[in-house]
Amino acid sequence: MHHNGRDVLLASTLPVSNLEVRPGEARTIVCPDCGTWRFLRRNMIFPHRAADDRSRCPGSGQRVRIDLPLASLVAPSARQQAEQAQAGLRRAARVQLKPSAPVPPPVFKVKASTV
Repeated sequence: MHHNGRDVLLASTLPVSNLEVRPGEARTIVCPDCGTWRFLRRNMIFPHRAADDRSRCPGSGQRVRIDLPLASLVAPSARQQAEQAQAGLRRAARVQLKPSAPVPPPVFKVKASTV
């Protein structure tokens, strides 16, 4: 247990998509409390504010133990490869442009009618 009263967070318990610790990449993690990407410094989630921008997020300072073998971090897993293949098959939604409404001339350019 850490000094903030929370157990050390094991990397092996997180979804692979919530952790970036590969060599050569910035070490980042999705904060388990607020769901935003944060840097890992000295195996702790870098301190940050909660959504209210006043209080500190409870996930700040959370200790993280990288208990995954280096090979699993470098080589994509079969699940990741399947997800990437599936994503490659998807097509973007077609954008249907609507015609713009005609813009009336400014009032000062409209000729005054004599009635």
